[in-house]
Amino acid sequence: MAAARDTRVSHFARRIYNGGMSYRCLADFIEDLGQAGEMLRVEPKVDPSMEVSEITRRVGDRAALLFGGVGKSDMPLVANLLGSPRRIARAFGAETLEELSERIATLLSPPRPEGWFEKLKTAPHFETLAAAPPRVVKSGPCQQIVNLGSDVDLRRLPLITSASEETSPAIHAAVLVTADAESRKPLAGNWSMQLLGPDRLGIFWDGHDEPMRLLADYISRGEKMPVAAVLGGPPALLPVARAPLPPTVDVMTLAGLLREKPLDVVAGRSVELQVPAEAEIVIEGYVDPVESTAEAGPMCTPLSFCTPRRTVTLMQVTAVTHRANPVYPAMIGGCPPNEACVIDRAMGQVFLPLVKLAIPELVDFDLPQFGAARHWAVLSMNKNHAGQARRVAAAAWGMRQFMFAKMLVIVDEDVDPHDQSQVLAAVASQVDPGRDVFTHDGPADPFDPAAESGGLGTRMAIDATAKLSGERSGLVSCRADVGDEIRRLVTDRWEEYGLGPRP
Repeated sequence: MAAARDTRVSHFARRIYNGGMSYRCLADFIEDLGQAGEMLRVEPKVDPSMEVSEITRRVGDRAALLFGGVGKSDMPLVANLLGSPRRIARAFGAETLEELSERIATLLSPPRPEGWFEKLKTAPHFETLAAAPPRVVKSGPCQQIVNLGSDVDLRRLPLITSASEETSPAIHAAVLVTADAESRKPLAGNWSMQLLGPDRLGIFWDGHDEPMRLLADYISRGEKMPVAAVLGGPPALLPVARAPLPPTVDVMTLAGLLREKPLDVVAGRSVELQVPAEAEIVIEGYVDPVESTAEAGPMCTPLSFCTPRRTVTLMQVTAVTHRANPVYPAMIGGCPPNEACVIDRAMGQVFLPLVKLAIPELVDFDLPQFGAARHWAVLSMNKNHAGQARRVAAAAWGMRQFMFAKMLVIVDEDVDPHDQSQVLAAVASQVDPGRDVFTHDGPADPFDPAAESGGLGTRMAIDATAKLSGERSGLVSCRADVGDEIRRLVTDRWEEYGLGPRP
């Protein structure tokens, strides 16, 4: 079996080295979706103020949308690009999300105490990871048009609003890139931004986000923090940037690994950062330690609520570069299901093998759409000792996947966490509220409309597992069952009973 596993991984490495099965740029992906019937075109010019958002919401996950003209901008806009699991899998050149998850599982040799990313680097299949880091190129399509200094005007982009309460357009689909002040190691992720002026953006980083730690270092040094907002490019990049990964993980390397082809990167024009060469638009700038904050909001969130006005990180824009004929990618806020929630749910499924490294007894989990794939989580586990469900809950809240799950339900391995009826049945039959419901305080979710702003927020867990000895006193009820022998007997004799088709 070990030899077969090595063969599969070596084949995986060769596919990465030889180019893999992936999309070079956003235009390639859009064209393929059109041929597959997954892209609808809207030719009439539409209003960027909520009309784009409302059209997208009504189409739902049925298809991505390509708008020919938005407001005063002649730049096409694509929305709901990754709004279904099948389109997300397609972005990586895979048939299904399960295939993506298998790519991760294949790369993981038997677990060791260190973190999974370090484990990949020290595994015997190092040639696979070595083929994935970005390739530095001298120039790229993302810099065919360059606007610097006074030529910068973000209002030329087809920026949209999603709710009447929003005072300014927001950008939700950008991958923000920065770097550690000391090591220059890159850091990338997906965070929302709001337009504050022709050359100013408010970044919605929160205290628990890794960029805030890096920013504190830059401020202590009295140095400007470089930032680049990447829009478009290889479609695999945004899902990986939204994935709940440790801050030590290089997002661009992992995106290359999962799509089986390294990303090409080019040096920024006004900042010392590397950005994807095939991006549609790159917004470059910095955070000034002297003026690092501003007021922004309200802004529409994935829960269909608007954040209150708040202090955000201020980005001073120094350059906007783009393709000669760019397409602006937009992600729409609002009531789930929406694109952001679909991506978060999908990447949770893809990275299940990695979560299992941190929680070995975990079998599966679900982040339901009704909780915006954020505020409600169901975990199934292989339970073998008393109190184990509480330990699993504590471990889960310590991970980014479940950090803001204010409702955590733990069930046994024979309960499907994706089946709400099974989960509710487990809660109804296994839970004593006085014994099996417990709470935990953690960082408040800035997107939770029910939470107090700032400070701590309270989470609640429900242990809906069957109770073992030591977890309850008195006689323990057992599940009623006729047994396999009787089930086989009735199956074999069903036609003899004369009761119609066998159920």
